[in-house]
Amino acid sequence: MTATDPRAARAALDRLLTRRGLDRPADADDAVLRSPERELERALDQVWERHPFALAAALTEQVHGVLPLLDTFEADAPLLDGVRTGRVTAALGLYTPNALFSLTVPAVRADRDGDRTTLHGRYRYAARDAEAALVTVRLDGATRLALVPHDAPGVRPHGAGRSADHGWAVLDGAVPAALSRPVDWALDGVLTAALDAHAWAFARRALARPARDVADLRRTLARAGEGVEALSTSQYLAHELSKLEIELSLAAAAARFGAAFKDEAPGGTAALATLLSCVDLLRRTARTTEDMATELGLADAPADRDDAGLQAHFGGRRVVENELARRMGLVPEAVAA
Repeated sequence: MTATDPRAARAALDRLLTRRGLDRPADADDAVLRSPERELERALDQVWERHPFALAAALTEQVHGVLPLLDTFEADAPLLDGVRTGRVTAALGLYTPNALFSLTVPAVRADRDGDRTTLHGRYRYAARDAEAALVTVRLDGATRLALVPHDAPGVRPHGAGRSADHGWAVLDGAVPAALSRPVDWALDGVLTAALDAHAWAFARRALARPARDVADLRRTLARAGEGVEALSTSQYLAHELSKLEIELSLAAAAARFGAAFKDEAPGGTAALATLLSCVDLLRRTARTTEDMATELGLADAPADRDDAGLQAHFGGRRVVENELARRMGLVPEAVAA
């Protein structure tokens, strides 16, 4: 797979922000930082600092997940160019839970009708405003990527959790905008490399969200009444928050190392182990916040909170667990194929 040009990726990121009426990240003043790769990462850091979780996660997914996979397409469809340049917001539909919770099982069926290919099935995606998605399909005995526009006939997005209009898409005879060359989930393959790059970029930044939520809960708990019977004196609640804080600290340390953590090439276990910690902590912190808000009245969830969206990335905890198990050799080849 050809590496995505970081200059092109940065230009796409700037355009994605401009389309939303948001300011582009500032360029670095220090010439030492001005390598294209470091400039791109610095720009994404600024996006996470300034914007809500859902938007920052969607932009990171497009830069580190979607754009590298466009190199597997030979045809130059207009929609492909729109995604490459940031004129179109695209999501990954690769991480769709199934009976096996396996990434290696395509979520969508592709049928040939002469020169026409139609898609049937459903897939999960995380980006709220995704205009298209990349999904895996099985066609002519090979796995391929299909670029699916969400406004095409035969495509019906619908909600997940509390969301009313995004999270899943059902395909009933939809025609893809483009189909890739054959791809696979081999440990040295293009899909695995894209997953690992996206996992490290996401985990390093996303863990700031649950850490901030736990800190907010501690402050709220400290203000919750006075005296020996106040909730602020509860050892149980303090213990629950301490467990989260310790695990968040350890996971964040691993994520900061990135691929250098165990000096692994794509397809190793470090990326998935760190990602599993990340998605699990996002889920547990969201549940703890909800419990303390509804059962104890300690904190009101923000109006724009989307706990279903927090859990949608990478297909959720069970999908990441299964992929880690596959890489560890714990999943039979017949299941992983």
